[in-house]
Amino acid sequence: MIRRRLLTAGAIALVIAVVLAGALFGPYLVTIDGYPQWVGHGTTVAELVAQHRVRAFPGDLYDIRGGLLEPRRGDPVVVEVNGSIASSETVVGFGATVTSQRGRNAVEPTVVTTVETTPTVVYRGHGPVESVESSGTPGTAREVRGAISGIVIESARLTAPQPTVVRLEPVWPGRKWVALTFDDGPWPGSTDAVLAQLVAAKVKATFFMVGQTLKSRPEIGRRVLAAGMEVGDHSYSHKYLVNDPPDVVTREIAWGASTIEDILGVRPVWYRPAGGFVTPFVFSEARRLHLRVVLWTIDPHDYRRPGVKVIARRVLDNVRPGSVVLMHDGGGDRSQTVAALQVILKGLAARGYSMVTLSELYSKPKP
Repeated sequence: MIRRRLLTAGAIALVIAVVLAGALFGPYLVTIDGYPQWVGHGTTVAELVAQHRVRAFPGDLYDIRGGLLEPRRGDPVVVEVNGSIASSETVVGFGATVTSQRGRNAVEPTVVTTVETTPTVVYRGHGPVESVESSGTPGTAREVRGAISGIVIESARLTAPQPTVVRLEPVWPGRKWVALTFDDGPWPGSTDAVLAQLVAAKVKATFFMVGQTLKSRPEIGRRVLAAGMEVGDHSYSHKYLVNDPPDVVTREIAWGASTIEDILGVRPVWYRPAGGFVTPFVFSEARRLHLRVVLWTIDPHDYRRPGVKVIARRVLDNVRPGSVVLMHDGGGDRSQTVAALQVILKGLAARGYSMVTLSELYSKPKP
């Protein structure tokens, strides 16, 4: 009997010792959101949340207009240990009861900034050559926007912008001249095919070259220049300069011109923006770099490959003295343009037109 009691007491002592050891050194049992779980000794609330052992999640983050911005990026999970709200550093002790609640949703903060507003562009005159008469100045506005989404919820003008005035220049009257221009080259095959036809017809044209493309095919560009053609700047990488920062605009225009000068040894005087996209800053940079901006008066959309007859008809039906015709010798398959050029050259000659470079077209007549 005494022996049995001693054994029972020893077993109880052993159990107590095991429990105490677990409490002191872990792992030990706790209750997390109603479920028993083993945790290591010294485990903190932050570790439970990071290990996804609590059932609740952080709240969501919304933009200032109420749209979901980022799930589970709102307020953190609220954790209670033994009925009291715990911090992330709270240690979950032996036998603790842990409960979690979903964090509240949050709204992104707002920031107040002063921004520049772009001046409008006012055109005066008629013609395809665009020169800046007045550069204009940007205005300023106060904006309240979401710090993360960038959504503007309030805008108030502080100062008004002054418009950029662009003069559209006509050609000299009395000359039945037309300028054929070719964009996006130099291009293998098609540029040489266009050049061969121009040389055979004894006419001149202007080639607007992409700096990056010229850099990879300099020998084609040299053949164009050697044949007496004019070369213009068509930016460095054919980037549409619409909403780009000033340094990108400057780089595209300047690098395009400097690449032509480095490889061909001539400084271009004409700049044609890729896609025809212009902004007040594009105008001012072209002017600063001593480049004249030129677009076109006839665009047969040959890059869309509408057919040889369509391309030729669109040019010949719309040509007038002083026309600037846009076509493409690069950027893709230009076989239709090459074929249509034969018809265009014959048609213009039959109508009594002289085909010249842009600089010749806009040159002052000799007395």
